[in-house]
Amino acid sequence: MRRSETKVQFSCESRWEYLCNEWRRGKGKPLAYLANRYAWNYWPARRKTASFPLNVDIEASSVCQLKCTHCFRQCLDIGENRFMDMDLYRSIVEECGRHGLFTLKFSMRGEPLLHPEIVEMVRLAKASGVKEVWINTNGGPVTEELARGLMRAGVDWITMSFDGLGAHYEAVRIPLRYEESLEKLRTLRRVRDALNANTLLNVQAIWSSIAHDPQAYISLMKSIVDRVAYNPDMHFDAGTHVPDPAFVCPRLWQRLCITSSGAYLKCPSDFTMAEVLGNARDTGVKQAWDQLQGRQRELHLAGRRLESPVCAACHHGALKQAVELVLDGQPHQDYTYVRRPKEQP
Repeated sequence: MRRSETKVQFSCESRWEYLCNEWRRGKGKPLAYLANRYAWNYWPARRKTASFPLNVDIEASSVCQLKCTHCFRQCLDIGENRFMDMDLYRSIVEECGRHGLFTLKFSMRGEPLLHPEIVEMVRLAKASGVKEVWINTNGGPVTEELARGLMRAGVDWITMSFDGLGAHYEAVRIPLRYEESLEKLRTLRRVRDALNANTLLNVQAIWSSIAHDPQAYISLMKSIVDRVAYNPDMHFDAGTHVPDPAFVCPRLWQRLCITSSGAYLKCPSDFTMAEVLGNARDTGVKQAWDQLQGRQRELHLAGRRLESPVCAACHHGALKQAVELVLDGQPHQDYTYVRRPKEQP
């Protein structure tokens, strides 16, 4: 099992599965991939800044069709409900291509596959020279036609959130139906294999949705996709997490985020746009990375991270405690969040 650099996601890959997936991610671009992974994994700790973001998160859509029980959208006002304008997107992706961006990820606060031009957005990114295009989706909009369009356009990675099996899934992913979503996941695999595409398929779940029988979930998903991961449950009510005062967030040295309206955010965890840094309509990505995100890096290094309301409430920078799990007969070290005790009435 492998965990993310901020200890908030755990991959259920074996060592062999991990190596196979990494080889596929680097296929056709091995040196660029190795350089990107080295910078991603080691430069933040050394406070070394790349000349351009290693990853740009683009919010193609801040619209979502679901009412997932664990989602921040159920308790926070995200301030937007729109699709990104294509002219704005073109200007962003053309600059990203000129600077040799490695990963462009369609993700953040909405469902990317709802954007009517999502296939064209993928095609433009690949045509511009972006080396890896990644989509995070709830899977609801997936059809065979859309899957074919995305893979022919060159999408490199599709992550589908799939929280549990049977009734557990339907209790979380409202109003989706388990069997229909499972068939959509199988459609992605079937189309990928038919086209001989290099697209990696990944699923992720919240831990509580699989905790009753994690091995059943892992075994089924591994029969369909390349990678299975889960996240510890997160809580978005105010004051829930206890900040770790010693934490320095690697994300500021790795990525930059752009909302559907073009707003720059330092992190995809700024769900309500509480700290907008600027806007892509009047500030280029390179300038935003050097100056706007650069200012955030300076504040972190000066020990002023917790002056930011976004950082102070963030689960990535929260105190965590170890939990021992047994998966596939092997012990694994997991983490959960230290939570503030509820105030007594």
